[in-house]
Amino acid sequence: MSSEKRFGCPESPFPVGVEYYRAPTPKPECWDEDFARLRAAGFEVIRSFSYWNWMEPQPGLYELEDFDRLFELAEKHGLLVWLDIVLGTHGACPEWLTREYPDMRVVNYRGQRVESHAGPAYPQGGMIHCYDHPAWREYGGALLRHVVDRYKDRPNLLIWGLWDGINLASAWSPICEGYPCYCEHTIAGYKAWLRERFTLDALNARLSRRYRRWEDVHPPRSNQNVVEMLLYRQFHYENLADHLKWMVREVKEIDPDHEARAHGAWFPRPWDERCAPHVDSWGMSMSSNNLLTSNHPYRIADRSFAFDWSRQVGRDGRWWHEEIYAGMSPGGVTWKKQSDPRELTTLLWMSLAGGAAGAMFWQYRPEYLSFESPGYNLVALDGEPTPRFEAVARAIRQIKSLAAHLPLECPRPEVGIVYHPESQELFSYNGESDRFLADLRGVYRTLWTHGIPADIITPRMDWSGYQLLFLPNVALMDADTQKRIERTLDESPETRFVAEGNFGMYSADGQSSYRPPEGFADRFGVRVADFSSVTTDDIAAGQNGVETPYGAVTITSSCGYALLQPRDDTRAIASLDGNTVAVQTADGRFTWFGFTLSAGFGDVGQPDLVLGLTAEVGIQPPVAVEGDRVVPVARRSHRGGWLLFAFNLERREARVTLRPRWRTVRAHDLLNHCDVPIQNDALQLVIPPCEVAVIHCIEDS
Repeated sequence: MSSEKRFGCPESPFPVGVEYYRAPTPKPECWDEDFARLRAAGFEVIRSFSYWNWMEPQPGLYELEDFDRLFELAEKHGLLVWLDIVLGTHGACPEWLTREYPDMRVVNYRGQRVESHAGPAYPQGGMIHCYDHPAWREYGGALLRHVVDRYKDRPNLLIWGLWDGINLASAWSPICEGYPCYCEHTIAGYKAWLRERFTLDALNARLSRRYRRWEDVHPPRSNQNVVEMLLYRQFHYENLADHLKWMVREVKEIDPDHEARAHGAWFPRPWDERCAPHVDSWGMSMSSNNLLTSNHPYRIADRSFAFDWSRQVGRDGRWWHEEIYAGMSPGGVTWKKQSDPRELTTLLWMSLAGGAAGAMFWQYRPEYLSFESPGYNLVALDGEPTPRFEAVARAIRQIKSLAAHLPLECPRPEVGIVYHPESQELFSYNGESDRFLADLRGVYRTLWTHGIPADIITPRMDWSGYQLLFLPNVALMDADTQKRIERTLDESPETRFVAEGNFGMYSADGQSSYRPPEGFADRFGVRVADFSSVTTDDIAAGQNGVETPYGAVTITSSCGYALLQPRDDTRAIASLDGNTVAVQTADGRFTWFGFTLSAGFGDVGQPDLVLGLTAEVGIQPPVAVEGDRVVPVARRSHRGGWLLFAFNLERREARVTLRPRWRTVRAHDLLNHCDVPIQNDALQLVIPPCEVAVIHCIEDS
């Protein structure tokens, strides 16, 4: 089977689909009419999210007649099927399995076994089983092989979904409080993992311990034991990736011809990069409720950040937007503000512009069994269309008209933002995971809203070719990260670094550095003298002004900062209350702000600082914007030239002049089917509220 047929829809280079069947809802008597409506609206894929305890109610007895009918009816209506086989994350394993193997249950850090529970996404039983019990692979593998063999030759099979929201076995049990599993099978696996990597003396050196017998070695049960928890989590993440690799092998031995995939969250997580390379494509699930209708519509930049991350971490850049939430947050007996239809269509267009292989909505009908009903749905409880459904159908028709331009090419930008998984891990131990993510996205949001593209990269990726690299809170300086920074400095003289906030304050094993920034104090000529913060009292007293080469800026929200002392040729470039809070090396290649560029500014990268730093390197947006505010995104068209997306994120009409950096000889509005006049190398556009313009620009050869 060709790769084109294997990894895609035969009718569309950007298929759009919807989550449909979460057994046992919706009822089978709805399917025929629903599928006809979906097909007529231009949808091409339906996704079924299957529960293990529904598919195998007795050992080896697979009751799949409803899935047989799903394939048959979908084929009748010309719809492709994306079938998830959920052995982990959501949904319980069969009750007979935990009855037969009670030691299969997850154990929390206090030694308590997890009991059966439910949630909005899994009303008939949440996941309580541990992947490390051998019965998981024995029985789960048998189900996986049976389902793949049963449906692999169906002409309308599109994708195997192997792991929905891949996460630790303990992640869905509230009593685990975010800690990993501590069952006997997991602990035995951890000890074996340690003995493969360390002698007892080497382990003592790594953990600052004095163990004399392996029997005394146990996993840590508190995040305050930073050094040991980092190692225990590393085991869990490698173990998670190994379980995913096993799933992929099981599927590919039977069916090498269909796409096998998994997805993460709408933000990076420390294990994503370990897991993503083992599947054909990656993706993400994403909440999307009422951003455009809020007073801060540009927060939708956080979703674009997730798209760029998924593209970077996906194998060969392949990713799907797996779940655009199609309605309000979980409803139930009281209700919340419904999503504006334009928010759904904006996210769909942003997915296309982000280089997605396709997009799926979550979901078609409401989840009738739980308080996700009425919730994330495109149609009403009675199955009749809503304005959201009609808006999405219109956007699908428009996207289909662009088929000749797809797939798009996302050129490599000049800016990279370094995501450091180990530092995120460290922040999470102190309850600061949200702070880390906000700082990670802060500069991106300012760049994106000003039309400057940026990649999200890690130390395991290639850094060559970037003009400017931001390092937000790269706090834990492991050997790989140190080598990547040093290699880039030595081999890419065009690249400049801007460290933000916590930089190199911890050594690779999790201890505070004895000489921060760890590994770079001499090379960068800087000493960390102390730490402090700007408080609400300081802000009220006016003690919140920072003098910088890019202008005086005012800190508007509480934030911490490091007091820095420049040495040798390094110079101070910013001060707060008489203290140095930013330095720059003599060659200008390394700048360090002792505060992040967003934490003190409402979690948005301070524009004077961010744009001043990019301009200093000579980086300009590919498309300049004059007039009303829009967000331009430029991609290479499959037909040649550029496809220019201009997003109006505000609830008013935008009258805008766009000046591309390339010389355009012809511009065609692909949605309004007309040429756009070009005056002085600029395009004049009028874009309705919360809508997008898509312009094909032909360059002067």
